[in-house]
Amino acid sequence: MSVTIKPADVSRDMRTFFNLSGRLYRDDTCYVEPLRMSIRHMFDKKKNAFFEHASIQPYIAFRNGKAVGRICAIHNRLYNELHGDGTGFFGFFDCMEDREAADLLYGTAESWLRDRGLDTAVGPMSFSTNDLSPGFLVSGFQSPPFIEMTHCPPYYAALAEEAGYEKACDVLAFRIPIQQEIDRRIVDLARKVKEKRGIRIRYFDPRHFDRDIAFMKDIYNSAWEKNWGFVPFTDAEFDQLARDFNKIKIDQLAQIAEVNGVPAGFSLTLPNINEALIHMNGRLFPFGFVKYLWWSGKIRGLRMLALGIKPEFRKRGVDIMLYYYNMIEGQKLGYATGELSWVLETNTPIITAARYVKGEEYKRYRIFRKRL
Repeated sequence: MSVTIKPADVSRDMRTFFNLSGRLYRDDTCYVEPLRMSIRHMFDKKKNAFFEHASIQPYIAFRNGKAVGRICAIHNRLYNELHGDGTGFFGFFDCMEDREAADLLYGTAESWLRDRGLDTAVGPMSFSTNDLSPGFLVSGFQSPPFIEMTHCPPYYAALAEEAGYEKACDVLAFRIPIQQEIDRRIVDLARKVKEKRGIRIRYFDPRHFDRDIAFMKDIYNSAWEKNWGFVPFTDAEFDQLARDFNKIKIDQLAQIAEVNGVPAGFSLTLPNINEALIHMNGRLFPFGFVKYLWWSGKIRGLRMLALGIKPEFRKRGVDIMLYYYNMIEGQKLGYATGELSWVLETNTPIITAARYVKGEEYKRYRIFRKRL
């Protein structure tokens, strides 16, 4: 029987859209299903500030009446205004190893993008580089992903290539042992720049939540401005993200670097709650919450989610200070393994810094592009 593609109505068909991944990865011990309530929130146009400047269209592929694939076409108008181009995106791709279904999913999403005057499709993005990690996993299938990172079968990249996509860029994840003797060069350099360049690292202050969130947003949008695929956070998007991460962040691992009292950089490192979510099958209720409480007490991993330095404060040692103090606090808190991700394959300074702390590339994700 041939494959049919159906537009998914956000209010009516999303249960089928969401359930597909659970079926597809049922026997994959490395898959971590995101909390259903979080994904529903992402697709809720009334709750997700992303939709103030973007529109989407999810699709589901059926064979013999059974869902076998899904995709979401994405038009991010803010991205196009910033970059002055006609790039559209696709995300939330999942599919059985079925080339016909995959080709139809890609083709349908491409037609939707083309109808909006867009000339290039890039993905997977869910929904942008500010959300879940981009790209299909192309190496490192042997272990579960860390928080906000993704996992997929090895054949996804091949399905994209067979549909006419080519590599746009790779992003990397580095695994770092936390309980290690820190390289003497980093210790000495951190001490030197602290004394001679007026750099101070302080923790996020929950008593001044709005002030420190404003600092972080300003630094983020300035620090990442020249990065591949960058799109700035709006105030509403960053406030929404801050509220979400505030539920799980550790104050000592949300660090702000100041140079002579001026906010210059920040880092945000989060506990790897995927170590708890992997036991919950995406559901918080009725028993998932109890499982989360149990397993969250056993988390031993951390992910450095973001590290950014304003351009005018670079090459002063701010990055070394943030790496050093993150490692020190992680050791004090008893964590065992860290992940630095995601890192553009062209970001030589960060890759070099990761190797100074015994970082090993252990996962690689590929972002694809196709001219329409």
